[in-house]
Amino acid sequence: MRKPPHPSPTRPLAPHERLVRGNPPATAVDTADPEAWIDHDRRVRATTARGGASTSPGSGTEGPGAEVLGPGDRAFDPQWDEGARDVTWTDFPPTEPETALALCHHRWRVREAAVPFAAGRPALLPLLLLRCADGRAPVRERARRTFGVALDGPGAAERAAALVPLAVQLALRPHGGPGLALVLAAAPALPSSLPARLLASPRPRARLLGVGLCLHRGLLPPARLTELILTAEDPAVRRLCTDALLARVSAGDPHRLLDPLLIASSAATRSSAVTALHRAGRGPEALGHLADPSARVRTAARLVARLEGADPWASYRERCADPVAPALPPGAVFGLAESRAPDAAGLLRPLTRHPEGRVRAAALAGLRMLDAVSIDELMAAMDDPHPPVVRTARKALTPYVLLVPEEWLAALVNPARPTHVRRAGLRLLGAHSLGLRKRVLAGMEEDQDAEVAHEAQRARYEPLPPA
Repeated sequence: MRKPPHPSPTRPLAPHERLVRGNPPATAVDTADPEAWIDHDRRVRATTARGGASTSPGSGTEGPGAEVLGPGDRAFDPQWDEGARDVTWTDFPPTEPETALALCHHRWRVREAAVPFAAGRPALLPLLLLRCADGRAPVRERARRTFGVALDGPGAAERAAALVPLAVQLALRPHGGPGLALVLAAAPALPSSLPARLLASPRPRARLLGVGLCLHRGLLPPARLTELILTAEDPAVRRLCTDALLARVSAGDPHRLLDPLLIASSAATRSSAVTALHRAGRGPEALGHLADPSARVRTAARLVARLEGADPWASYRERCADPVAPALPPGAVFGLAESRAPDAAGLLRPLTRHPEGRVRAAALAGLRMLDAVSIDELMAAMDDPHPPVVRTARKALTPYVLLVPEEWLAALVNPARPTHVRRAGLRLLGAHSLGLRKRVLAGMEEDQDAEVAHEAQRARYEPLPPA
């Protein structure tokens, strides 16, 4: 006996399908989500271009248990009549659902003909705003005239404020600017909840435009700006909020607006805050940022320190004078090298033997920056137990790899060496000749280190260049 098919759940109707059935726009579309209106416009245009609802019989999209729209379910289906040069409305004047479908029709003449019937219907204002950014000039010009009239009257400010998120999204289109201007002109006051709605947009450019609008309307207090600077995912939004917050810093910074920015994770934010210390009357605090891990912040701190009459180089020399000083920040070592003072190399060389590996790596990089390190010193650093030191030495040795002994290069990839030393040796071998790589890596195809084994196999089968 054949088992009956397992019943499939009924697929919910899409917004444009509910409109076809005669549901009003307020219940057919998520009116609070601007993306829902944009998606509705796209779906209706695609559906009408195919000649009917996407779930009509024979469309190929109905599945087991799907809710199919038959001819009797189509309460409204506006079409363009070429003979009459007009729209074949089901009712005249058309109802809200039929007008909502016609405003998104793939034929621009249908969209243009539907624009006047949207007047006086607040539920259709989002679709009318969409037509203000239409790609066809007759449609958007007629829609802008109708939209301007629709936003004039009692309750217009509230209706316009609710349309701001959609208008910001549409402003990214080639013809969307005038629609946003009409909405903002009709909404002199915007709600405090608007920034959260604008920042919820999935489009980075819309989020940036929305933040700029909120700044222009004064909707972002300093606390909210600080939160965006520290947590916003868009670098452009963080920069815009940083500039806006720094512009509000007054003499003395009584509200301590700079404090969260000075410890931000972004080097760009910290450098901007350090630069603003002088204008805020807190210039001496820049000395505490001379050893920042970021070169950008250190440069800003040195600039402010000089404006305050301090000598940043003296601070660097004092910090780096003791070659075994505990808790020496690597930023101070880099700052000493960036000073390019005549005695900088003499202070950096003892720091290559500092107990802390980060300091040794910074000192070696500083000597390389000053071009004051020899090949013998770099070769000795390749045995350092701290991987960043070996990485710094390997980068400095790469241009001179042909000058080092081949036996020394071969010893770097010995299985008895630490992993970070072997992998640095592989990169130095890669900068040397293929013949040396073949000789050194021969027999290492089954090495325990996967990277060494891979390089050995590649060197084995790579053909030598013609003599």
